[in-house]
Amino acid sequence: MVRRLTGWLVAIAYAMAGARRRVVRMLRAGASLPVVVHAMPAWQLEKTLAWLKAKGVLDRLWLTFDDGWSQVKDYVPILEKYGVKAKLFIAPGETMRGNVWTHAAIMTGVPAPIWRSWYNLSEAERYRMLETVHETISASACTARSLLTKDEVISLSKHPLISIENHTWSHLSATHRPVDEVLDEIRRAQMELIIWTGRAPEYVAWPFGRGNKELDVRVKELGLTPVYTRQGYDAPCCRNMAIEGVSFQENLGRVLDAWPKVGETL
Repeated sequence: MVRRLTGWLVAIAYAMAGARRRVVRMLRAGASLPVVVHAMPAWQLEKTLAWLKAKGVLDRLWLTFDDGWSQVKDYVPILEKYGVKAKLFIAPGETMRGNVWTHAAIMTGVPAPIWRSWYNLSEAERYRMLETVHETISASACTARSLLTKDEVISLSKHPLISIENHTWSHLSATHRPVDEVLDEIRRAQMELIIWTGRAPEYVAWPFGRGNKELDVRVKELGLTPVYTRQGYDAPCCRNMAIEGVSFQENLGRVLDAWPKVGETL
């Protein structure tokens, strides 16, 4: 048993070292590194950027912030320190409500299997369901957090390192709703964000990473570029993660500790 355990630990160590080398080699060869941050302490974002800088691959980073959680304000000095640009994906309807519906459901005690079934519902139906919930959840289970306000999003849009992008109107799960409804949400968000910032978003990030080829084609017809996130591992809080990457290589590198696992997300 001891020999087997020792062999397993050695194999893991070799795998981790190999993953680090492969990931850094991939980045230095010219591959981009898409990293999506949701909500995490600023020091953890700085730790990640410092790791990438130490490896000489910071210039390969394509950094985005989904949802617009209030922690984004704390990231600005770090972006300035490292000279890193970031895209901030905003769902204006959720911004004006002050929370993303999934997080609101968790904070009111809705079990994950239940709120995930709401992917199939319209915006109005989701919020009607939320209004019927009266349970509470332990603060130790998942920490409450707030979104940036509309005024804060407008202020951040003026920063030279930050661009505001489209995240649909109500953070809907696009593959669970009719295509026309999804496109209406994107148009509505686009118009609102233009009013807020004076600039037309160039990208739309599918909430939960749920898009498909048909939606991509239709979005491109609107003059937007669709982008995706992918889940690579689960953190204890909310059974999700803070940084998502779109490539298998990047997820493998993080899972094997090629760069830090940090925080939680929705």
